[in-house]
Amino acid sequence: MEVGRGSVAVAAGAGDEHVPAPVQESGPALAPVFERIKTHFPPAKIKKIMQTDEDIGKVSQATPVVAGRSLEYFVALLVTRSGELARASGTGKITADTLRETILKDEKFDFLRESLCGTD
Repeated sequence: MEVGRGSVAVAAGAGDEHVPAPVQESGPALAPVFERIKTHFPPAKIKKIMQTDEDIGKVSQATPVVAGRSLEYFVALLVTRSGELARASGTGKITADTLRETILKDEKFDFLRESLCGTD
């Protein structure tokens, strides 16, 4: 089952053994990075965080898995873009300032701009 653009496809079934496959939106450049991700966000913890919101009732089994993979993709994209920026500036090191600059320059991260400290 595929859900929308930039989402992940999830096989029907229960448990963590079903790992969704990424849907390529950012092109082949990010595909190797995404395939190397070994750290996964535990669906049980994601479900627990989701249920802290009073407006959220029951959560299907696939929802925390999809949310976790989306989070992994988001972090991989942010780190990849920050790494490119760090290499371009000659430092080769991702710092808080590099992340801040990436968020300010890249439109995909514009929703994070209001949460940055020191932003006008």
